[in-house]
Amino acid sequence: MALDAIVEVVARAVGGFLFEVVFVGVFYWPGWLLLRTLTLGRYPPKKHEPHSKEFVATFGCVAILVAALLTVPGGGL
Repeated sequence: MALDAIVEVVARAVGGFLFEVVFVGVFYWPGWLLLRTLTLGRYPPKKHEPHSKEFVATFGCVAILVAALLTVPGGGL
């Protein structure tokens, strides 16, 4: 039972780290660029102001996936 708890804690820590580094690291900048363009520079805010980095990265990921689906023949929505 204690081993299960240790494995769960380690798995969550590793998963959170990988999510933060890989997902946010890769998809934040495309999401930032698209959101700044769509919101006319209002979101995400300037540096050092709090905002959801995960939301910006998720928006970038979804935008890239949609763009990939629309460019692949037969993969359109």
